[in-house]
Amino acid sequence: MVDFSLTPEQEQLIEETRALALKHIIPIAGKLDYAGDDHFDFGPVQVLAGNNLLTPNVPREFGGRGLNHLATSLVAEELGAACAGVATVMLANMHAATPIILAGSPKQKQTFLPLLTASRPNLAALALTEPEAGSDVVAMSTVAVEKDGLWEISGEKEFVINGGIASFTTLFAMTDSRKDKAGMVAVIIPQDAPGFKVGAVRNKMGIRYARTTRLLFNQTPVPVDLAIGPKGTAYLFLMQTFDRGRAISGAVGVGIARAAYEFALEFSKQRHQFGRPIFSHQAVSFALAEMATRIESSRLMVWKACWLIDHDLDYTMASSMAKIAGSQVAQYATAQAMDICGGRGYLKDFPLEKYLRDARALSLLEGTNHIQKAVIASQL
Repeated sequence: MVDFSLTPEQEQLIEETRALALKHIIPIAGKLDYAGDDHFDFGPVQVLAGNNLLTPNVPREFGGRGLNHLATSLVAEELGAACAGVATVMLANMHAATPIILAGSPKQKQTFLPLLTASRPNLAALALTEPEAGSDVVAMSTVAVEKDGLWEISGEKEFVINGGIASFTTLFAMTDSRKDKAGMVAVIIPQDAPGFKVGAVRNKMGIRYARTTRLLFNQTPVPVDLAIGPKGTAYLFLMQTFDRGRAISGAVGVGIARAAYEFALEFSKQRHQFGRPIFSHQAVSFALAEMATRIESSRLMVWKACWLIDHDLDYTMASSMAKIAGSQVAQYATAQAMDICGGRGYLKDFPLEKYLRDARALSLLEGTNHIQKAVIASQL
């Protein structure tokens, strides 16, 4: 039987996250966006860490909340509505932690996961994309050479969220390109590892709070016991990490769309033209009705994907669908809201232009929407 009701605990989680966002994040979201990638303010992540929401998927045995994916999507929607950049920082922490949760050794879990649940915020990063290797991850040129009880890592990683401010980085590299997917390895690189440098900071159009950099590795030594999982399995748990993360990314998109819709709805009831609120004009009310419908349908797709993950069922296709739906509804709703609000929506004094810029990133993150369609097609 399908049950769409939320538990009291889930309702409380929504209220808790929304209250934190209203008090600590929404009032400074514009300031965070204006500061951009060059200046990272630890204030918002301190708030999340103080409430153990910075990496909510860490199991309770390691100090985390142990939220399942449905509960995490509720948090992600609220943070997406408040500031998508803050939500993206949380997602980056989850991405770095998930390979360790899925395949890490007991020592790795005990060493690194509690860092992400401490009341003092610790960030983590996932280093995968390269200047010449994006969607085709097996084409990466970063190499890991096993030598004298160490992995030596050499190469460059691009578009790393939380890059340079993370306590550790979960990095994927190739040990032998001839082995294709089986030649991939994942390693945990501490922030102070020799030969590890932070390259250019990437100034982005949107999600500007989420600091994004290039990372450089020059024969960076990593103990072999910091390699995650048995040899030949890294590609498998990388794909599981992506499949799980895409559903949560979709929730962020729903949050952005909801924020834009709510802003436009309120504006339409306050703004008068031709002697009455513009909401009373069918062109406006129908646009808002369409926005509300698409937001609701996208949310349900996110919830379904998360439900499948939480019940250990086949979730690959549903997660890609949820990611597409969430990113598309965010772009649709922000554009429609800007049309409803007219010139005011285009001003930086109002949040809509930030929502629109943030929304544009979502069809690129977690694998572009073109890649999601390829994933879906492969499952048909």
